[in-house]
Amino acid sequence: FKMELELDSLKQKGAIKRVLFLNSRQHLFQDKVIINNGHGEICQDLKVYLREEHEFRDKLSLIQVAMNFSLDPTMPLDNHGLQPILSYSTQEYLTQEAQIQLDCGDDNICVPDLQLSVYGDRKTVYHGDENPLTLIFDARNLGEGGAYEAELYVFVPSEAEYSGIVRNEVRSETDYILNGMTQ
Repeated sequence: FKMELELDSLKQKGAIKRVLFLNSRQHLFQDKVIINNGHGEICQDLKVYLREEHEFRDKLSLIQVAMNFSLDPTMPLDNHGLQPILSYSTQEYLTQEAQIQLDCGDDNICVPDLQLSVYGDRKTVYHGDENPLTLIFDARNLGEGGAYEAELYVFVPSEAEYSGIVRNEVRSETDYILNGMTQ
């Protein structure tokens, strides 16, 4: 048989695979397996690992493991000059799914409680003022588990000159500083 085992198979080609084989550090394992007539099953242990949390964003979707196998047409004929065949009821593509265990309680459903605060370095800003305004966005999750895939959109007025953003991660809280806005 030609056998192919793919980890995180639902991810698009080129996307970061969240799970890899330990020996090869790849998401794909291919092998040729020989099963002699009447010998039943062959088992092989392969170790996999989940990448570090900071290496990928998607912690919510299932991780699918897919196995595809087919007869190897390059194998020699048996003693009777025959090639093996598969039963019509044989499934040649098998899948199993796993879920990343989140810190979200027994039901594994996260109930976030996102709180956003915005602080400025000045109380008053005047139209035409050349002095920069620094805004600090403080986002915190006071709910259970993580606020996975949460995004903050800030729309800067067209009259303002935007000069940059600074990300400051401290444990579970994140501050974003929007520098140099003048209006």
